Amino acid sequence: MESEQLLVQSLQLLGLGMGAVFIILILLIGLISIVSKIVPVEVSSVAAAPAVQPAVNNDHIAAITSAIHQYRKRR
Repeated sequence: MESEQLLVQSLQLLGLGMGAVFIILILLIGLISIVSKIVPVEVSSVAAAPAVQPAVNNDHIAAITSAIHQYRKRR
């Protein structure tokens, strides 16, 4: 085969592959849109609780600090 024929075939294959991906993505978007209209969104009537920060545990901080100091001494 000549390089020109190979180039033409490769461009055809490229177009076929990209076209297939494009069509599948369009179908997927359409399917998601249809399903989102069919399935109702449940809205919770309970108000979201404010984010609670965990309490500071001094034992954990001391253990982590100690581990860091030991690691730095060994280096």
